[in-house]
Amino acid sequence: MFASMIPAEWSTALDTTADELLDQVSISAPPVDAIDLAQRLGISVVFDDDQLVRARHKRLAGQATILIKADERPERLQWAVAHELGEVVVYRVFARVDLSDDSISPRLREEVANLTASRLLLPGRWFFEDARRSHEDLLVLKKIYRTASHEMIACRFLDGPRQSIVTIFDNGRITRRLVNRPGRPPGLQRVEQDCQAEVHRRNRPIELREQGLAVQGWPVHEPNWKREILWTRAVDC
Repeated sequence: MFASMIPAEWSTALDTTADELLDQVSISAPPVDAIDLAQRLGISVVFDDDQLVRARHKRLAGQATILIKADERPERLQWAVAHELGEVVVYRVFARVDLSDDSISPRLREEVANLTASRLLLPGRWFFEDARRSHEDLLVLKKIYRTASHEMIACRFLDGPRQSIVTIFDNGRITRRLVNRPGRPPGLQRVEQDCQAEVHRRNRPIELREQGLAVQGWPVHEPNWKREILWTRAVDC
């Protein structure tokens, strides 16, 4: 439904719903631990490695419960629980935009749960100010919002006021490219290619500027996998 842009009415509804949950349990600073949040809300979190899906929520013996599979990456567990919390409160978002249950498709419900989850782990009330203070440095923000993945943090940049693009490279190939304006993202620009190549080669953050574009790139490198994340936006030269 939203493609790459979120209408203001929806954005407000999503932010308000996420903030409502955080306020309910008096969480007042990052990082947000989704498992702790769920438990404070009276929802049990139980590991079930036999289930086919990563996470689901149901009532067990009358108790609201989120069932999750173990994962070696803590950020995946955080995302899984945050998504299920989004599923639990998705009706609040729909109520705020005057949508009735019978008009909600499964796809829309899933998308709104995802968007709510990102706002639980990266609340707008703190995130954008922290981003400004850090000069939008992904690695600095990861230390503050350690329960969120690098990719999630970068994609949250797209919810800010500036038109920009986030590109994810895995082992030198584009696996995701998102823009916060209508339509498809433009093709990769030469300055973006150069930035990614330098980040990949030197394994450190790089910023390049050329022809009205600023590109920041960060490495997320592991022994057998190299990911680079780029954030591109227009600047005055």
